[in-house]
Amino acid sequence: MYTEKEKVRVVICTPLYRIEGDMYILRGSRLTDIVNVRTKDFFPITDARILHATEDKVLYNLSFVAVNREDIIMIFPLEESGKTSGGEDK
Repeated sequence: MYTEKEKVRVVICTPLYRIEGDMYILRGSRLTDIVNVRTKDFFPITDARILHATEDKVLYNLSFVAVNREDIIMIFPLEESGKTSGGEDK
C-alpha cells in the first residue's frame, strides 16, 4: 500500500554534526507529527549534507543517511530557518 508523502528540507543538529537533507512526511501532516511518533529509532534522510556542528565545513555529501532519534538535539524545516544553506540571511 502506497502512502502519499511530502518532501521537507530539514536541518538536524546533533552534538557533533549538522545535517541538511530531505525528510518525507505524510501529506498534510507536520514535521512534529513524525518526530513525536516513537515507533522509529532512525529517521531516513536523503540528499544529505553532513557538516561539522560548529563550523560550515562539509564533511560528507550522501544520497542517504539514517539519523538516530536519540542523537537529535534540534530539528527544523530549512525554509523556516531565516538562513540559506550558505549561512547568509534572507
